[in-house]
Amino acid sequence: MTEPTNLHELRRRSTHETLRRVALAQFASKGFANVTVTQLAAEAGVSERTFFRHFPTKEAVLFQDYDTHLEWLAEALAQRPTSESLFDAVLASVESFPHDLELVRQAAIARSTLISAERIAGHLRVVQASFADVLTDFIKTRYPEVPNLDLVSEVAGATLAAALVVAVQKWGDDGCTGDLGEIVAASVDLVRSGLGPLG
Repeated sequence: MTEPTNLHELRRRSTHETLRRVALAQFASKGFANVTVTQLAAEAGVSERTFFRHFPTKEAVLFQDYDTHLEWLAEALAQRPTSESLFDAVLASVESFPHDLELVRQAAIARSTLISAERIAGHLRVVQASFADVLTDFIKTRYPEVPNLDLVSEVAGATLAAALVVAVQKWGDDGCTGDLGEIVAASVDLVRSGLGPLG
């Protein structure tokens, strides 16, 4: 008899979150470079193979908050009413994410204190490109009548993705102080206003 998909998915998510929590705690107490995948798997009560089913690398744990947001964003955007502006749809979608702010905070602090700026930048380029793809597809679907749609959607998607990623990274770089939602909204509003004082 096969296990119901929803039960399997619940177990997968539970294991994933356990691995993430264990990894962040271990990185904080022992230092990123001093913790091995073998140790993380043992601490979480799983095999190394299971760890790698959830995270391709040890560093990937530090960027999981972005990956989780990415999956959520595509689904949330699809639910937004067509009467809403692009900016309001993006902000409402981001705000609707049921995130554990403490886990997001731990990952942000770990990124900024445990790995080099070059490694962070490399990961963030991939994350930002993935967010841009989701936003570009949303814009193409939502505004098919816009002239020069390919160019408009690519530029808008890339710009909004940058605004989202930079906001979260800035929050992390500043020690996770301030309201993350307000920082994200301010970043998106800069784009909405044509870059405010620079526009």
